[in-house]
Amino acid sequence: MGGEVSIEADMYSYGILLLEMFLGKRPTDDMFKDGLNLHNFAKMALPEKLVQIVDPILLPREFDEAPTAIVATREYNNGNEIQVDVEAQGIPNLCQMDPNVHKCLVSILETGLACSMESPKDRIKMKEVTRELHLIKKAFLGSTICKCEFRRIQV
Repeated sequence: MGGEVSIEADMYSYGILLLEMFLGKRPTDDMFKDGLNLHNFAKMALPEKLVQIVDPILLPREFDEAPTAIVATREYNNGNEIQVDVEAQGIPNLCQMDPNVHKCLVSILETGLACSMESPKDRIKMKEVTRELHLIKKAFLGSTICKCEFRRIQV
């Protein structure tokens, strides 16, 4: 934004980087215009429309094989709203996604949002980000380890 270098500016950049990695979109994407940006795009969609905005490569196989959502934005009641195109009606219901995967993805995106708040004083501190990401990792690995052990028992 042309301001001075600061810890708060680094936090903003880190948050945008998290959003970029998990949404598969860049802040310079053509869809971001008229006040819509990467931060607002994620904020409007969470948590209900996670499947439509997250990078499909991160979704479990059954979602990957489904038709890709075409996400559009439109003006609605003086604000932006995420809308899924008619072509994307075949996308599996969110309830089919593993609840632990859903929770982890939402938590990571919420961390990115907390880092990229518009006001520097509202941004989360890196110590909190580190703690949160470690908790997310522990929850995710704990859920996948249980499933792997369960599969081994069945075989």
